[in-house]
Amino acid sequence: MDVVGLGYCALDYLGIVPGQPEFDVDTVSLSDFAKSGGGPVSTALVAMARLGACTGYIGVLGEDEGGAFLKGEFEQEGVDLNRLRVQAGARSQICMVLVEAGTGRRSILCYRAAGELVLDEADRTCISSARYLHLDGHYMDAAITAACWARADEVKVSFDANRPRPRLDELLPLVDVLIASERFPPAYTGQDDQVQAGRSLLEMGPEIVVITLGAEGCLCLWEDQVVHVPGFQVNVVDTTGAGDAFHGAFLYGLLQGWELERTAIFANAVAAINCTCLSGRAGLPSLSEVEVFLKEKAH
Repeated sequence: MDVVGLGYCALDYLGIVPGQPEFDVDTVSLSDFAKSGGGPVSTALVAMARLGACTGYIGVLGEDEGGAFLKGEFEQEGVDLNRLRVQAGARSQICMVLVEAGTGRRSILCYRAAGELVLDEADRTCISSARYLHLDGHYMDAAITAACWARADEVKVSFDANRPRPRLDELLPLVDVLIASERFPPAYTGQDDQVQAGRSLLEMGPEIVVITLGAEGCLCLWEDQVVHVPGFQVNVVDTTGAGDAFHGAFLYGLLQGWELERTAIFANAVAAINCTCLSGRAGLPSLSEVEVFLKEKAH
C-alpha cells in the first residue's frame, strides 16, 4: 500500500444552522443536513483513495449501525480494512457538527466510545508494506509503537497535529512529515510567531513541517527554507474535514515525488474544493477534478 493510517474514525451528523443556539431558548431550523464518515486519519485516507492512492486503515469500530455505515464507506472508497477491529458490544464514535451558514465554521461535539487498539505482528507487516504511516494522535500507545516499527522498517511517518497531547515528546522525534493546524505550533512550542514555532518543531525531528492557515493557505518549512503558499477562494459551505483533505492531498503529492511548493498548492486546492460541500467527505475530489480546478484558477 501507499499509505496506512492509524487513528480516529467517527460517524458525523452535520447540520447547517444560522448561529449557535441558546439552551432552553432556541429551536433552530436546519437549512441542510448530512450523515458522513469523519475523523482525521480516516478522511485523509479516503481523500487519497479518491485521488488514486492505495490506502489501508488500522483502527477500531463498534459492532453497531454506525460501525457498519463507516465500514461500508471505507469499502466503497476502496480503503483496505484487513487490520480493522470491530469490537463486539461496543458503540462506534459519533460526532454532531453544527455548521454556521455563510461562513462554514463549525462546532463539534464528540462521543468517543470504541475500545483501545492493541497492535500485533500482522499490523507491523501491514505498516512495513506501506510507503507512509499516517497518524493523528489517537490511540497514542499504538501510534508510538507503529511509528517505531515504521522507523525501523524505513517507512516514512506523517502526523496530523491539531492540538497538544500527552506523550507527543515521544512521538515527534519519530515523525518525518508534521502537518499542524495553525493553533498547534504556538500552543506546543510557546512561540507566537508561526515561523519561529515551525522552526522549533523542525528541531524536534521532522524533515518537513507544514502549518495550515485556513483560507490563507499554508506555511511550509524544511531545512532552511520557509515558503508561504496562498489558499484558493471558493464559495464555502462547510470547513469540516478541510485539514484532513489537505493532509491526504499533501501525502499524495509526496508519493508522486513532487517538489514541496507544488505539493502544497495541490493540497490547498483539494482542501478548498472540499469546503464547497456539506460534510468532510462529500466534496473530496478526484485527481481530474483537481486538475480542472487548478487550470481554471490559473486563468
